[in-house]
Amino acid sequence: MSEEAILDKEEMQEVEREIRSDPVKWAYWKLKDPKGNPWKARWYQEDMIKDIMNGTRRIAARMGRRVGKTETMVVFCLWYAFHHKNARLLITTPYEHQVRLIFMRLQELINDCDELANSSSSTKNPFITSFNNGSKIMGFTVGATQGQSGASVRGQRADFIFMDEIDYMNRDGIDAVTAIAMEDPKRIGIWVSSTPTGKRDFFYDVCTNPDTGYKAYHFPSMVNPDFDETMEAEMRATMTEQGYIHEVEAEFGEETVGVFNKAAVERAKSQFLYAYRELNVYEKAQYKKSGIDLNDITYMPEYTMKNQAPPAVRIVGTDWDKFGAATQIIVTEFDELRKKFRVAKRYEITRGEWTYDNAVQKLIEINTIWNPKFFYIDAGHGEYQIEALRKHGRDNPESGMLQKVKRIHFSEKIEIRDPGSREIDKKDAKNFMVNQTSILLERDQIILSPFDDMVWKQMMDYQVLRISKTGKPEYTSENEHALDAFMLTILGFTIEFPDIAKILEKINPARKAFVKEHGNSDRLREKAFGRNDDVFQTKKKRIPEPKDNPNWYMEKVPMGYSKKRTKSSFGARGSSRSKGFKRSTF
Repeated sequence: MSEEAILDKEEMQEVEREIRSDPVKWAYWKLKDPKGNPWKARWYQEDMIKDIMNGTRRIAARMGRRVGKTETMVVFCLWYAFHHKNARLLITTPYEHQVRLIFMRLQELINDCDELANSSSSTKNPFITSFNNGSKIMGFTVGATQGQSGASVRGQRADFIFMDEIDYMNRDGIDAVTAIAMEDPKRIGIWVSSTPTGKRDFFYDVCTNPDTGYKAYHFPSMVNPDFDETMEAEMRATMTEQGYIHEVEAEFGEETVGVFNKAAVERAKSQFLYAYRELNVYEKAQYKKSGIDLNDITYMPEYTMKNQAPPAVRIVGTDWDKFGAATQIIVTEFDELRKKFRVAKRYEITRGEWTYDNAVQKLIEINTIWNPKFFYIDAGHGEYQIEALRKHGRDNPESGMLQKVKRIHFSEKIEIRDPGSREIDKKDAKNFMVNQTSILLERDQIILSPFDDMVWKQMMDYQVLRISKTGKPEYTSENEHALDAFMLTILGFTIEFPDIAKILEKINPARKAFVKEHGNSDRLREKAFGRNDDVFQTKKKRIPEPKDNPNWYMEKVPMGYSKKRTKSSFGARGSSRSKGFKRSTF
């Protein structure tokens, strides 16, 4: 090595100062990504960090899933805390589990960096990462409901405030946190980020109104270099249309009220005019006034013990009213002609002296009449009934009820296979069945009788009453038992017949294990992480990376979907995409 190539001590110190003054270069030098490779910022992450370094103190990042908003935030926090004495960085989220995940990622990055590991310590209650230079990264929850107005952060001082998933926070909590910056607005930075929920509130304002003083960014999931047809198909398969607009395209979309799309409910009850009971004179007169041609109504046969229903794939759902009203039983079948799920019959067991016993006997009759594949039964108030039905199945093996009866407790978790990661995951039963029903409904795969308003009206009125401290939605708990019974049948189809529901993949355990050799590890590594450009280089121009085309939006790739997409406001690199809103007073 020539003498010219050897840097003296002073030059080495200058190089190190240059690297340490740049969070992006420092992260590449010191941090590791989940694969163990040097942490490398994507172009949009680099843009956001550079804007902060250039003096931007109000950031509003509207970002889709898997873009890396949380990763950008934690990397900047580590750099700032380590290189500034007595700094305070406050991270706030609506729910505790989100704070826990953020600090888990912080700790992973620290553990892989000797420099950070030897100069920091962490606690989980409260969430604080402390550094030897006196700096702290602190985590707090700011409630998603009224009555949780950010009291935990009042009185705190901060150099930077990070509010992740802010669109799920209550406005009083947001005001309490942002008020901290009023101590010194020009110095204290505020970073707000979220996937939009559709609300027209604080996050919507700072993302769309330049007068708020926030520089706005919009990065849909498509900016992820690894976004492809497979990832899009996975996300579309597991989300509603509105959910895809919010979570992937990061668009605000329409503000909706209630759990189920009302237009989709209207379609579900209007595409096939059928009734599973004879309408009375009054009902016929009312429907005729509403414009329905009574001759268009199809009356389904009244099946009985002697006149049994023809073969079909059916599931029965049963929900018991904890307030002592009627028990609701729904028979849903897969309509082979229309290739959709149709409510074939609704039974109601009115309250009486022997309500539960009468319901058990009716379910035994239904088994004979309809020959369903499974019974999905609410266990919340049905343990006795479930035991009675299984006992009947044991005593009468020809009925098959010992195997058919499935116990579902709404507060428990069920195991499903994640369509993306292929791993077994545990989901809350109630939340999961509501989500699957919503997906099928918006895909127009559900048929409801317009002449039985018990199900579709309950669907119209179904709402999220509140969000628990753990982030779980709590739904309408009165006048929803027919709907719960129907959703239990959808849950049954989703789990037992995934090829029909086309939402989940049926779990078939492998019988043999094989080792597959790959000869393209270098190519895959380069595809995932790009070229490892030297962070010591002094050139300002960034070298383009594979799949890092800033004009990605102009490359049209047929995805095989015909749904109308919401136009994204995301522009080309160097245009309005990176030119956010900024007020000179900050």
